[in-house]
Amino acid sequence: RAALWSKILPFIIVIWSLTGAFYPAIDLCAGEKERGTFETLLSSPAARSEIAIGKLLTVMSFSMTTSLLNLLSMGFTGVFVIARMGGSMSPGNVLPVGFPPLESFIWLVLALIPISALFSAVALAAAAFARSSKEGQYYLVPLMMISMPLMMVPMLPASRLDLGTSLIPVTGLMLLLRGLIEGQYSECIRYVGPVCIVNKL
Repeated sequence: RAALWSKILPFIIVIWSLTGAFYPAIDLCAGEKERGTFETLLSSPAARSEIAIGKLLTVMSFSMTTSLLNLLSMGFTGVFVIARMGGSMSPGNVLPVGFPPLESFIWLVLALIPISALFSAVALAAAAFARSSKEGQYYLVPLMMISMPLMMVPMLPASRLDLGTSLIPVTGLMLLLRGLIEGQYSECIRYVGPVCIVNKL
């Protein structure tokens, strides 16, 4: 049960944190240029670093909220489907898919902080080059094309968490989550530092 959910849940968290970060970043950069409020914001007494940090924290909050809401909605859907499957099956059969371990949700929420920070910073950097919201949406495809292979590598059965894979952004975090959900704490504790440093940079 843990081995199955350890591949599905990290992928859901990562893909939705990227999607949840990108559209607010477009609105905060290209959208303000279109509305003409960017110049007003720059002429305010706030320093430019404060404006950038405020935009980053806003995009991070949207990214984390999007991931958590999608995780909760899929959890409710999964509970409903599993309950319906269990009710329709005969008592002698064993349900092939069970509920994920409860401690896995703690690890997923903690992992949202560095991955949301990474995707929010990348989305803001990409959206800053856009002159309009329509142009900014075109930048989502290259970001997805770069991120998707990094998300798919941890889903391979042969991929393992070691020093090399822990230094790969996104991949190292997903492998760390997979190990934590499966309960391999002694192996994962050695690579928590490199994974957090790489994904926060």
